[in-house]
Amino acid sequence: MTNDFSTVQRLGFVLLVAAIATVGLAAIGGAQTADYEINETMELTNETEPITVSVEWNETINDPANTSATVTFYNETEYANDSANATVALQDTIAANASNTSEVEYNQSDAGLELDGEYRVVVTGNASAIDSASIEDSSGFLGGVFTGGGLEGSGGMLAGLAVLALAVIGAAVVMMRD
Repeated sequence: MTNDFSTVQRLGFVLLVAAIATVGLAAIGGAQTADYEINETMELTNETEPITVSVEWNETINDPANTSATVTFYNETEYANDSANATVALQDTIAANASNTSEVEYNQSDAGLELDGEYRVVVTGNASAIDSASIEDSSGFLGGVFTGGGLEGSGGMLAGLAVLALAVIGAAVVMMRD
């Protein structure tokens, strides 16, 4: 038994791969317009203070004066039980600075934060303005470095890349069988 593809079958296969790739690219494109978000659980102690939030800004921010990232510290216990109703310990805004990284440190002297408190730190903003963000404490624990819109806010980006990868692998397997 041979696995000969006719020209029509090859054309149909190429069109199928192109359709799958288009869906993948659409998912990636949709992810780029979504909100950027990362969040990490951090404990504020003498060993971890300060907690530093860094935001790397895109070089092509359309409206820098009206673009920012929001940093919110939630009570971790409440956040784990019901994130929608968790107590906000502290909320701050980091102004955009095109092509640069903004760093802000938070410690026990900030209103709402207490030593030995456990917090869920959430950074949100416009994915087209933020290249990456991180949450780090002074112990060297890196809470998150995500590029291209963030992992937590870009399920579409990951899904799109997965679809594209599967399309390419499928095409390679079929062509190698010839």
